[in-house]
Amino acid sequence: MRFNTSSLFFLMFMTILTCHSAKAQLVVVSEYFNASDTRDEWTELLVINDNTDLRNYTLRDNNTDQDNWQPEITFSNISFWNNLRSGTIIVLWHRRRSSVDTTDRLVDTNKLDGFIEVHAQLSGYFSGGSFATAPTWNGVTLAIGGSGEIIQLRDSLGNNVHALGHKSAPGSSYSGILGTNKLNHALGISSNNNIYVCPGGNIGSYIGGFSGNTFTSRGTVSSRFTQGLPNNCLSSSTANETYWLSLRQPIYANPTQNIPTANIGFTAVNLGWSACTDFNSSDLTTGYLILRNTANSFTNPQDGEFYNNGDFIGSATVVANINSSITLSFTDNYAFSCGTIYYYKIYAFRYGEDDFNGNSFYSTRGRAYNEIGTNVQSIAKINPTNTSSIEAY
Repeated sequence: MRFNTSSLFFLMFMTILTCHSAKAQLVVVSEYFNASDTRDEWTELLVINDNTDLRNYTLRDNNTDQDNWQPEITFSNISFWNNLRSGTIIVLWHRRRSSVDTTDRLVDTNKLDGFIEVHAQLSGYFSGGSFATAPTWNGVTLAIGGSGEIIQLRDSLGNNVHALGHKSAPGSSYSGILGTNKLNHALGISSNNNIYVCPGGNIGSYIGGFSGNTFTSRGTVSSRFTQGLPNNCLSSSTANETYWLSLRQPIYANPTQNIPTANIGFTAVNLGWSACTDFNSSDLTTGYLILRNTANSFTNPQDGEFYNNGDFIGSATVVANINSSITLSFTDNYAFSCGTIYYYKIYAFRYGEDDFNGNSFYSTRGRAYNEIGTNVQSIAKINPTNTSSIEAY
């Protein structure tokens, strides 16, 4: 087949465009809040791709006409912003103090539970921006406008990663963002309103490039106020929560448990299982929960709940929390009873306990479990009248 110059150029252009569109979406702007006082405003980011590196990324906003970008803040070049795990939620307050505080905000910089809460003026974590001094801390950076706004995340080379905005008719800045990794809510908002992606049941809901009200919505503090939570958690729909959970839970494509074995005295049972997928095993956020039961019945662990050894999940006992995805064996030292069959099931998890809230009703905070779990295996300690063999099921 022969190509002329224009045909070859077109083919190269389409190849580049296809490669760009196929690039994994790393992070999205999920929500932002327009307060009556700039000090109470915030933006919510959701990490989509595992092992994401936000170092030297920038976050900026536009004006009410969506035709002029404001000075940006830059994510510092520190290890904290590297290796962010899929499903990590980042709440970024736009100012270091709230409208009622005389001291700086408390921050949550422990990313091992999958939740981060910081402010844009946090020294060492961000740089840049145009902020006024105390007590107002105003300035033009990340000051949400009512009739129009865009919050845009860009990579270290200045390329658009994702943008979320609102304006009845998109302005030139929104139109000028290349690609479809953007959404615009086609209405203005009032003070104490938020703009969020909804229903947000898959990544396509975030990156369609649409302007309208199909994939976005707005709410108030008393209705649809979902800071750091799925954008549908206050409605009957669970599409966004289901999607967030799918991001937070580890991938376990082949959850297989080996047949257990016991020592001669039957005081210890040795367990082994297949590995789940972990793209960064060194951070020790991914591991396994081992359950033992005397009945072949297991209740799945609940997302958001951290279980200690000895806790019960249904009628099963938590035997161990293995905080390493590459540890694939465990010895259960226990006073096993004669004539009893013991059943085991193992679940993969990611993240630790929510370090601010502990266990709560927030399924998307703290530990997340892959509910498939391994196959059930069992072992029995035979009665003394028949000690010739140990049965394994």
